[in-house]
Amino acid sequence: MGLEANLSYSSSGPDSVMLHFIVENTGTSSEKVTFRSGQRYDYVLYRDGQLVEHYSEGKMFIMIYEEIMVAAGDELSFDIPLKDLKPGQYTVTVWLADSGWPGARKKLSFSI
Repeated sequence: MGLEANLSYSSSGPDSVMLHFIVENTGTSSEKVTFRSGQRYDYVLYRDGQLVEHYSEGKMFIMIYEEIMVAAGDELSFDIPLKDLKPGQYTVTVWLADSGWPGARKKLSFSI
């Protein structure tokens, strides 16, 4: 119970996909999510087994502290664009940027 992650994607062009990352509170009580910056999620993207991108690497995020209460049955939803992808087999793992919820992560594979 608690927060459960789901990840899907849709094609958004010949070399692009849109990831749909949803974190749902499947429990019976509210859960607190704490963000310590403007970053809400992170991901690593691999093509044919080689690292293509680690989203947060080399980025700076606004310094902000925010606590969000996610009521039972509610969700946090993020659409994540991946563009200019070369042909190949991709694997992406996306996770919530709150270290208190290490299980709020999901992996999927797709081809371009």
